[in-house]
Amino acid sequence: MTQQFRVVISGRTLSGAPLETVKAEAGRAFRLEGLQLDQMFSGKAVVVSREASPEKADKLLAKLLSLDLEAHLEPLPDLLPGSVAPAVVPKTVVSEELFELPPPPVAAPAPVAKPAAPAGELPAGEPAVAPDAEMLFPKCGEGQPRRTLCRRCGTDMPRYLAAQAQAESEARDARAAEIMERRAAPGPLRKDGSEWQAGLLSLGFSGRLGCLDYFAGTLLSSLVWLLFVLLAMFSGKMAFSWLGIFLSSIYYLRCLALRLHDTGRTGWLSLVALVPVLGAVMMIVLLFIWGDDGENEHGMPAARSGGFRAIASLLIVGIAFGLSFRSISQSPEKALKFLAAVSVGQGKAPAAAAGEAGDNGDDEPDDAAGPQASVRYASNNRIDIYLTAECTDCTRMRAWLDANRLRYTVYAVDSNDQAAERLHSIVGGNGSIQLPVLEINGKVLPGNPDIGSVHRQLRQES
Repeated sequence: MTQQFRVVISGRTLSGAPLETVKAEAGRAFRLEGLQLDQMFSGKAVVVSREASPEKADKLLAKLLSLDLEAHLEPLPDLLPGSVAPAVVPKTVVSEELFELPPPPVAAPAPVAKPAAPAGELPAGEPAVAPDAEMLFPKCGEGQPRRTLCRRCGTDMPRYLAAQAQAESEARDARAAEIMERRAAPGPLRKDGSEWQAGLLSLGFSGRLGCLDYFAGTLLSSLVWLLFVLLAMFSGKMAFSWLGIFLSSIYYLRCLALRLHDTGRTGWLSLVALVPVLGAVMMIVLLFIWGDDGENEHGMPAARSGGFRAIASLLIVGIAFGLSFRSISQSPEKALKFLAAVSVGQGKAPAAAAGEAGDNGDDEPDDAAGPQASVRYASNNRIDIYLTAECTDCTRMRAWLDANRLRYTVYAVDSNDQAAERLHSIVGGNGSIQLPVLEINGKVLPGNPDIGSVHRQLRQES
């Protein structure tokens, strides 16, 4: 038969603080209110579980100690064959555990005086020697009278039971000290109301993060990436895109690790996010699974009130992306610069992206496609470009010139009659002219020239 235990709180806190400081937190943990909560915090010893298995008793004891309540276990005597079980006292159910105040002491009936027996005789009905009380020795399970040595295994039973009680007491004290040390230790954990949680905007990798805060953190990491991409687009320095990718990745991995902590798993699993497909599946699954209800090795439960932060993050990121798209879509030149900045980290270098913008679709050899990324052109190149607003090749050629920081003059032949006449004067003929047409340092390059031809006409810095 499995040993049963009674779980009792002493009416004091582990830290010595008043009971009122943990009353509200305990009420939420056990779903108590009103008279039941007042009885539990009356300052007297209270039985919170009348009969529990070792596993259930240890779990309840750990939960009480985490609430700063002083508690202990009391082993229950086993019923021997033929004994009568005590009458069941009605119990008040508190959450998943049992809660009741200890019954008031019952005054023992006054002993009835018996007539004195004649000298030399024992009172009638009483044995000469009182029998020893029976017990079940927990080490070997042998039922026997209380004695010094077990008749089955030969163990000194009083010393064994005393050592067991001492070990349990030391384990409880160590657990209580660990909880108090964790609460007192400085770090990214902070106390917000009655719950401990990791800060959403901090940088530490300790603590736990709920699913709503994890969702908010995912959005914020995307916002960090977008801001650095826009900075790279407007400044022309693609190094900002790399910096944005690095910072947003570190922050997202931090949120992912704290979310794994909340489910009782190691944060090193966040590296699975680097694996294609499998990482994406894990990211999505973590948005919908709940964390551990109680304390685990990574700390106290994460706050469940992250709805406001999630909605606020969603609105901020939505507005930022909406404004960015509106600004970029109004200018083809900005759109190409944005695409060049976004391509960083996706297997395309900025110079390569610009080189692709000037590709005219011909099957040219690689060495004719354009110059190397290290080429620097002189600032005294004179470039005229004739184009129309709807010409895709014209937009690509302008993007390549912008990427190489070349100054040029634009002649829009679809909206400027003088530009159209100038184009026909330098190209000649009355037929259709393929755009763009470039005039570089006095040399006319008609018919959408390739990047290699443009490069050969440009002067480079010495």
